[in-house]
Amino acid sequence: MTDILNVLILSGHMTIEHDNAQRSFRLHNQWITTLLEDTGRFRVRVVEDPRGLGAEIIDKYDVLIVVFEGRDGFFDEAVGFGAETDAAILRFVHDDGKGIVWFHGSAAQEDRWGYPEEYNIMRGAKLSAYETGLRPRPWGEALLTTAEPRHPITEGINATWTVTGDDILTGVDLYEGAQVLLTTFDDIEAYQNAPVWPMSHYPVVIPEGGIAELNGMNTDQPIAWINEYGAGRSFTITIGHDIDTFRRIEFIRMFPRGVEWAATGEVTLTGPDRRGERRFLPWPYYNREG
Repeated sequence: MTDILNVLILSGHMTIEHDNAQRSFRLHNQWITTLLEDTGRFRVRVVEDPRGLGAEIIDKYDVLIVVFEGRDGFFDEAVGFGAETDAAILRFVHDDGKGIVWFHGSAAQEDRWGYPEEYNIMRGAKLSAYETGLRPRPWGEALLTTAEPRHPITEGINATWTVTGDDILTGVDLYEGAQVLLTTFDDIEAYQNAPVWPMSHYPVVIPEGGIAELNGMNTDQPIAWINEYGAGRSFTITIGHDIDTFRRIEFIRMFPRGVEWAATGEVTLTGPDRRGERRFLPWPYYNREG
């Protein structure tokens, strides 16, 4: 029998985009928990305020999932985990050989917020509105491409697939050594044809030459990637804004595999399987038989 992997979600203190009456980070925590535990591979626990959390708690787990932005609004200064928690997380991954998952907007961290640069090195990328030109593409359906060559995390996933109504973050600076799993083409026409862009609630630093000079414009931009850090591993996926994405069969396959890889360096999950009588199973279609 495959060992159960213990997952700790570091959550709470989210922007109003992810903490309101219609869309709550608690729903994200719930969806992540259901998706992972339904495979039979994971046991998930949640901490809603991880600031100051020490190694005596963190070290009990195999992998951390960050669902934490540290601010109430996009124009606010964010607060980090604190020096003790930062040290515990970095040691947890680098020295102990465990894993971390950066989910959706939690991967965006500005230098002036006081997060250690080592987080960017661990993540294998820097995401910053002011330093890398990080931005959400205009709202709508986005075509995603599964990167080649394939990693076991993306084995069997469609070469192209779509998500609708998600926050598609582009303008990422990927570091050498990180391996891209998923991309989208960031075409300038989408910006030029958008009714309103940028949106008033999300700061975007536009170069003097206009949107054509934004970092990564008209290139394939990473949406999900992995990186090895010391003895451990990091998995970043920036989609996941709404339940629509969680219901996509490609996401249902990829996300648990990414978490498993971060925790162990291996991928054993093969589901979900919707054939035969299994087609009647409700989301997320694993039913503990991955």
